[in-house]
Amino acid sequence: MSSRLTQFALALSLLLNCFVLAGFVYRSWIAPPHWHGRMGAHPGSSGARPVSPIEALSQDLELDNAQKEGLKGLFEQYRTARRDRFREIQKVREAMSAELQKPEFDMTKMEPLVEQMARLRAEQQKDNLRAVSELASHLRPEQREEMHTILAERYGGGWRGRRGPPRPPE
Repeated sequence: MSSRLTQFALALSLLLNCFVLAGFVYRSWIAPPHWHGRMGAHPGSSGARPVSPIEALSQDLELDNAQKEGLKGLFEQYRTARRDRFREIQKVREAMSAELQKPEFDMTKMEPLVEQMARLRAEQQKDNLRAVSELASHLRPEQREEMHTILAERYGGGWRGRRGPPRPPE
């Protein structure tokens, strides 16, 4: 009787491990990105909609009303371009997912998709830096200094939000 109970416990453990592994694979490679984890509402905002990195940076710099008004066009243009690029990335992800669901996926089809994904992400990074450069031109000297500190933290150690604790040295 004891060996049957042990076998049952092992089978349950194996089943649980399979579900955990399947969840990990789904979350890591198949599911669309969950934006609040990486880039959710800014810590000081109401959480109504996700905040882009440029908007979060501008909130951290505590822009005055004149600066905000001068940057409205930049924020709108950046938001539109970012939304369009995200749609393109989603299409590539869906194509990759469809190919990966086949019993034998074709690497000649996957390689161009991976290259396209890398190109889209590189373009997004360039757009981020262009927007930061444009934002910098509207800042006072002390805000510009603070901006460089924030950028060094975020680009050097990952985006944790302005109020996040510093990462311990490895």
